[in-house]
Parts: sequence; structure tokens; C-alpha cells
Amino acid sequence: MAVNFILRTFKRSMLRNYVPAKPRQLHFCSMNLSQCVLLGPVNGTFCNLFCRKICTTAWICTDSDSVSCWKCGVSIDLNKVLFCDYCEVVQKPKYDADYFTIFGIKKKFEIDNRELTKMFRLLQMQLHPDRFTQKSEDEKQISACYSSLLNQAYKTLSSPLERGLYLLEIQGHPLSDEREIIMEPNFLNEVMEINEKIHEVENKNDLERIQKANEITLGKLLREVADEFRNNNWESAREYLAQLKYYSKIQERIKELEQEFEEKEN
Repeated sequence: MAVNFILRTFKRSMLRNYVPAKPRQLHFCSMNLSQCVLLGPVNGTFCNLFCRKICTTAWICTDSDSVSCWKCGVSIDLNKVLFCDYCEVVQKPKYDADYFTIFGIKKKFEIDNRELTKMFRLLQMQLHPDRFTQKSEDEKQISACYSSLLNQAYKTLSSPLERGLYLLEIQGHPLSDEREIIMEPNFLNEVMEINEKIHEVENKNDLERIQKANEITLGKLLREVADEFRNNNWESAREYLAQLKYYSKIQERIKELEQEFEEKEN
């Protein structure tokens, strides 16, 4: 602690004599969280996070490896810090990224969910809006953008189906609708029969039997998807993910009915 304090004090004393060049001012725009994107990689307890559109005042980052702090103008290495070492403000976002890079994990279908959750909590701890209630409006908006995008990134990668679809998208093989894939008649008939059984189910026990069978099918499909992604077989991965979407919808309907049965019991 003492060493860090001495180093920081020394660094600040050196920087006080530095007069930074005024950064390039761009056209101001209103905050639009739906157009924000994050970028990494993670280094230690920091990661580089960026956004397409940011707050309505001050400066915006350029595309170089180092930029000037939007508040004090000191040069900052974007590969190492999220906050300015001199004035300690959170740095403004930049664009072009993917959710995998945000959390410092490889772009693949099989990921360590514990590591994902660990990095999510760590970043949220640093960037949550509650930590910026006493900060400037600029810092509040930057924090809000980061927090929203972290939540979206985590939600996407923590779901095997959404993770697979997102991986297809960033690899240039998007699957927006399962109907894009021509399914075998036998597969469609099987899905139809399961839906009919769900529609006709009268008690919770029958529903549980359908649920268990569906979970087995989901597990098999997830293993198939993982194999195809591992071998970079994008078209096959698309086909299995399309099937996975059908059975995931069945699972959602089962959960809805399960809740309805529980409400009736209460």
C-alpha cells in the first residue's frame, strides 16, 4: 500500500509539468445504449471497454493504442488501464469488439462459466453506476453504458444457445431464424408430437416425464454443437443450433406449464 502511494505521488508530480495536446473534438451525440459495443482484452483486474456513442460533452477516444484522458489530457495506455492514473476518472469507450474479448476468454463454444461469472462480477464491481453517484454526469453516463453492455454480454455468453448463435454471427455465419434451415420431415414430426403431448398434459407428473426426455435431447444436441464448433464446421453447427432452438422453445413451454401447475396447487 505504501509503495503504491509513493509511486502514484511520484507519477503525479512528474505529470504536473506535462501540458498535453488538446485531443481531437468530434461531433457530439446523445447517448444510445443500443448502439454500444465493448472491447477487451482483460489484463489483471482491468480491461479495455469501449462504446460507439457516448456522452454529450467532452472528448472521444481515437483508434491509436494510447489516447489522451478525456478529462485531464494525460496519455493513457488502453491496453493496461480502465481509469486514468492521474485524475482517476473512468475512461471513455471505444468501438468494435466482441463479447468474448470483453471477458478475456477465447472465442469458442465451450467456455468456463465460473471464469465468465468471475470476470463479470469483477468488472461490474468497478463499473456499476452505484459507484458513480457522486461523479460527474459524463462519468455517470459512461458507467451506465458499461454496465448495460456488460449485462448483455454476460447474458449472451452464459446461455449455451445464445452463445452459439452469437459465435456464428461474429464468425460470419449468422442464424437469425431456425426456419432458415431445411429440417428433415421426421424431425419436424417429432417436434410436433412433443408439442401435442404438452398441450394435452393434465398433471405435473406427466409434464416432468416430458421434461426429462427433452433435457436428454438438449444435452445430446449441445454435445453435437460443441463438436461442430470445435472442428470449425460452421454449417453443421448452424443445423444443430437450429434444432436446439426448437427444443429450447419446448423447454420454455414446459417451464411455463410447470409454473401454472404450481400456482394451481397453491
